[in-house]
Amino acid sequence: MHEYSFMQTIVTSILETLKQEQITAPVEEVVLRVGVLEVHSEAAARQAYELLVKGTPLEQARLNLSVFPPLLECPACSLAQAYDAGAHLHPQELAAGAVCPRCGAAARVSGGQGVGKLELVVADPEGPADV
Repeated sequence: MHEYSFMQTIVTSILETLKQEQITAPVEEVVLRVGVLEVHSEAAARQAYELLVKGTPLEQARLNLSVFPPLLECPACSLAQAYDAGAHLHPQELAAGAVCPRCGAAARVSGGQGVGKLELVVADPEGPADV
């Protein structure tokens, strides 16, 4: 259910932008990069997108979805790497930090939340260019 409401917000925002900007050319692709804490199930997010775009100007637009993890940073040994958030990690749990897998010191965990990128690929209204 979380993915559905998240994707509903994204689709609604895109549709409002298309209307406000008076974009009438077909949208070919929606490029969306989100944190793993927003989308626990990539499959559920894709399914929600497909349901939400039916009958809209986005109906033919493919979803290019990528999910980014939180980042673990250790001030003691300077390790910086993706942090495996697990299936049910909540943002509040990140505040507690983690143990550095390299040196065992306390490490910060940040990121993995929100929308990192939202881009629309719109068809050329002039049609394909002559070569």
